[in-house]
Amino acid sequence: DILEGVNGQTVAKTALHTSDQCDMYAHVAPYDKTGEWEWVTGIPETFTGEPDFKTAKAADNCWVMAQHQWANEGCTAVHDRNNTLGKPVNDNGGGVYALEWDPENRYIKSWVFSPRSDMPENLIQSIDTAGLEDKSQKVMPDPSTWGLPYAYFAIGKDTGCSADHFKNMRIVFNLAFCGNVSGNRFFRECPKESKEFNVTNDPVLTCDAYIKSNPEALKEAYWKIKGVYVYEREFETPEKTDKGSQSQEE
Repeated sequence: DILEGVNGQTVAKTALHTSDQCDMYAHVAPYDKTGEWEWVTGIPETFTGEPDFKTAKAADNCWVMAQHQWANEGCTAVHDRNNTLGKPVNDNGGGVYALEWDPENRYIKSWVFSPRSDMPENLIQSIDTAGLEDKSQKVMPDPSTWGLPYAYFAIGKDTGCSADHFKNMRIVFNLAFCGNVSGNRFFRECPKESKEFNVTNDPVLTCDAYIKSNPEALKEAYWKIKGVYVYEREFETPEKTDKGSQSQEE
């Protein structure tokens, strides 16, 4: 997920949800990013079903069935600012969410820029010139000039996650109501609504009852998208010149 969040959260998150053997532990240095891994606690104990608040760990294992993480949680990076999702972003007039997937250099990085004044000049120029017919006038994005990302995932050779975990990727915009994450957190994050629509003390059923009874609450549940820009890096092999060949022989 380039961007994910539930209920009234105002902090952007980027998450990888993969098959087994994709782990960020000890492969991502703190200085590679400005954000942190999401911390996990309260996982139900296997035999009693009681929440275990004595155990806490970083959600840095991308496998959807990783131990001591929520089902399908994956490795989740959390932004260091509390105004990168939801109402704060809307109040700032929107924002830009950017992700760089670079198998050659073995990483995935993620940024949020909101308001527009936070955007690096290179990114502004890339967006402003994207629709020009004259390719010579287009400015290509250069993420190396954007500053540190808030999310950094190490992938590929010599990391804990092989590059073949990521292929045939698609861009999807989705709104899910009362799913695994938002539904199970409904009691904690929506206490007023939970009390009014409680169904057998089940957070997911209670969330469903709230959604069915309050269509007006969803009037602003939509994506407003100005543009989606996808760039693919091309590698060119330099042609060997006679001069170059001679200097190598010397």
